[in-house]
Parts: sequence; C-alpha cells; structure tokens
Amino acid sequence: MNTILNIGRTGLHSVQRKMDAISDDIANVNTYGYKRKDISFQELLTNEIYENDVLLSDNSNNKNISMGAKSSLANVNFEQGVIVESTGEFDMAIEGQGFFGVLDEEGNFFLTRNGSYHLNPDGSITNDDGYYLNLNYHIAPEDWGNGAMHITAHGNIIKNTEDGPINLGRIILYNTSVLDSLIPLGEGRYLPNENVDLYNSVDYEEGFGDIRQYALEASNVDLTKSLTDMITSQKSYSLSLKAVQTTDDIMSIINNIK
Repeated sequence: MNTILNIGRTGLHSVQRKMDAISDDIANVNTYGYKRKDISFQELLTNEIYENDVLLSDNSNNKNISMGAKSSLANVNFEQGVIVESTGEFDMAIEGQGFFGVLDEEGNFFLTRNGSYHLNPDGSITNDDGYYLNLNYHIAPEDWGNGAMHITAHGNIIKNTEDGPINLGRIILYNTSVLDSLIPLGEGRYLPNENVDLYNSVDYEEGFGDIRQYALEASNVDLTKSLTDMITSQKSYSLSLKAVQTTDDIMSIINNIK
C-alpha cells in the first residue's frame, strides 16, 4: 500500500510542477523575448529506509523500494523566437545569441531577451516595467537632443547631424558560458549565476548575435501545444489523485478491521 501511495504522491507533485510551468508559459505568450520552460519526467526508483524490512536486493540494505515519477528541474528553452516588425525607435531584437542587460532602480542587474524600450526625456532608456537598459554612453544622454537615431547590428547608437554621424553610445549584449545556470525570475528576466562567467559584447566580439532595430522577438511559447499539454496534465493529476484517495480509503478499512 505504501508503494501505491508513493506512486500517487510523487505523481501529484510532478504533474503539479508541470502545470505550474505551463501556466507561466501561457501567461507570458505575449511577452516579448520570453522563453518557455521544458519539464521532463523520469522514472523514480528510491529506496526508503524502514526498520525490520526484508532485504530486497544486494544493494538495498534493508530498504523498502517505492516507485513513482518525478519531474526534473524546469529547464528554460532558449530557442530563438520569431522576429516581428515594430515601429518603436528603441524596439530591438537579438538575432542569435546574447541578452540585453537591465537594471532596476536599486542597481540590481538582470538579463533579458525583451527588447521593447523607449527613450525618456532625461536620456535614459527603459522598458515598460521601468528597468534601465545598460549601455556605454559616449555622449551624455542629456546632450543627445532630438532627431532620428539608428542602431547598428553591434549596438552602436548613431545620430546623423550636419557635421556627420555621431556615435552616442553602445548597447551592450551579455552571454554566459552556461545558459542553464541562469536563474529565471519571471517575465523573461534572468539573474546571472555569480559562479559562472558572464561575457559582454564590448570585451568579446565573438559569440553574440546582431541587434535588429524596429523589431521584437516574440515569445517562443507554442500556445496550441501548451493548452494541449495542460489538458493532458490535468487528466494525469486527476488519475493520481484518485489513486491516492482510493488507497487511503482501503488502508482505512484495513486499519478498522485490525
């Protein structure tokens, strides 16, 4: 009976984690630069120690075997999303590898693929959530003035003047040696792991994609597949819950007989 309970319990936990991940994906289907989560299930065979159990195998050492399923950690799928055209002057998409660096008002640094930004009157460049785009200023932002600006593939912000083009600054891209080390914070933001090297496009020319102005990278969530997976997961959850409830009822009957 304990084996059946363990199977049901681990099944419930695993399916719940998958449903949480799918729900997050569906909620961010329209979030630019968002990356879906992939959760794989693997067979669980654990040996749990109990007193006075019969030796089951040479490796079990008086252990009781319980089976079930468990979900591995949710891995972010960094597959490139579809690039869509935009009208915003500071809307950008990264074609290839790399992340934009953004800072909150406290100076905390995050990575994101969301390239939807706008230029503020004070010269700062922020997204709709108020995060500041990290860049190298060649000219103080308050001196940028008005006029159209062109962003090159390498992130240089160019303004044409009567005296010729001026490089106002450069948008920096970042990348890490281990993508799976990034810590998802929600809404397409990631916290770099301090124990893993972080590279930038200023110090390292190789390993970064091109920046495309007047474009945005759509979420890589497949809404149809996510909805189908949610329905399947809900059915699996119901079956696991029924197994647990049925087993619990049987054990209650047995205990009453004793």
